[in-house]
Amino acid sequence: MAAKEVKLVALDLDGTLWDCEDISLLIPPFRRVREGIEDFLKWCVAKGLILATLSWNDPRKALEALKALGLLRYFRYHAVEYHPRKHEMLLKLLRRLRDEGINVRPEEVVYVDDRDIHVDYMFKYVGPVKFLHFGVDVRDFHELRKVLEELLSN
Repeated sequence: MAAKEVKLVALDLDGTLWDCEDISLLIPPFRRVREGIEDFLKWCVAKGLILATLSWNDPRKALEALKALGLLRYFRYHAVEYHPRKHEMLLKLLRRLRDEGINVRPEEVVYVDDRDIHVDYMFKYVGPVKFLHFGVDVRDFHELRKVLEELLSN
């Protein structure tokens, strides 16, 4: 893999960016309870990676939680819809990027999620995205950064 084969990091929210399994069921206000994620997001932005959310959630609540946690500013795009078809969300995001003159091929996408239930559809409809199973392939954001560093340096 050539250098800079990663352009987009698409992060799931529930169970990945935060410990809550369904932010849509919670009632605001939200508050920050753990550290470390922000360092990872800052690192991604500094490396020139495009950060996007990719989440099956109530968009209003998800974005409000990101704002309350001080993380909203790191994400360039949000693909948050209240249905399970994450492949459709990612396809819309890739079209939007293309419309803005940013060509991102499926193999340049790193999709991070705590569940692997969407992966088959991602491969079938989007293409060969790089899937990292949060909690399995990488235990935390420190390990995720190490994996991304390796992908960027090859």
